[in-house]
Amino acid sequence: MFRSARSRVPRVIGESCLVATLALSPGVASLGAEALAPTPSETRSQTPEPTSPSPTPEKRQDTNVVMPSLGESVTEATVGGWEVKVGETVSDGDWLGSVETDKVDMEIYAPVSGVVREIVVGEGETAKVGDVLAVIGPPDSSSRTGE
Repeated sequence: MFRSARSRVPRVIGESCLVATLALSPGVASLGAEALAPTPSETRSQTPEPTSPSPTPEKRQDTNVVMPSLGESVTEATVGGWEVKVGETVSDGDWLGSVETDKVDMEIYAPVSGVVREIVVGEGETAKVGDVLAVIGPPDSSSRTGE
């Protein structure tokens, strides 16, 4: 059964694939290995430039937990309760508490991991869409909460 040169080319990414394709092409075998080797200018262009060390990352700022949009006609809601206290460590996605309206109840989840620094709107208080409900600081911020 006849097989084309293409069916014999290995599925390799990069220069190996090019070399394999050229090696299987008629007439290329007579060129020799030096014809397939990269020139010195090609090797220099492929060498990555040295990079300066990355700057030290800045400490993450506090993250506000805001009242979400609860629907087109809903502009405010009442905090039904908090499941966390100031100083507690939370993970991204942890349930923090809930907000309630006459139309809908919604759970509030932590947008980031960290320490609850402040609860701005207390249980039973009303907040508008976009208002800050609580503040979560970086995990090392627990020393700043006074606990």
